[in-house]
Amino acid sequence: MINKNIRRMYFIFALVFFICGVTIYIFFRSSDLLIWFVFSKPEFWDTWKMPLNKNSVLYILLGFLPDCFWLLSGILALRCLWFFELKTQALYIVIFYFIAAGYNIGQFFKIIPGTFDFFDFLTMLSVALTEGIIFYFFIKRRIQNDKEKS
Repeated sequence: MINKNIRRMYFIFALVFFICGVTIYIFFRSSDLLIWFVFSKPEFWDTWKMPLNKNSVLYILLGFLPDCFWLLSGILALRCLWFFELKTQALYIVIFYFIAAGYNIGQFFKIIPGTFDFFDFLTMLSVALTEGIIFYFFIKRRIQNDKEKS
């Protein structure tokens, strides 16, 4: 029962972090997004932007938070999907992180449109590492203990 609740919370947190990342893009980020190369940009898109002082800490945070939120959202969704299959889960999470890291590295080599920022790469790594440590010490042990009791 506890494992089902934890799995449900992973799903909820994945949705929350995904929505937070999208919200930051809608209200604070530039309208020159990769998605507008594929789809036509709605005319109302730029009217939603909230002005920020470019010298503020919030401006810096909003620069890398969406990528971190989306990475965390993806990891949490994979943890939810493969909750009881720990080896499969770990494999998919590693692949997912390499895809995200490859996206940033592709920006560095101008293969993918966007601006490479080493700080983005480091924060994404720290988010993935922190989530992995929290999972290992708090969730994985509980799953293994529940399996041993059964």
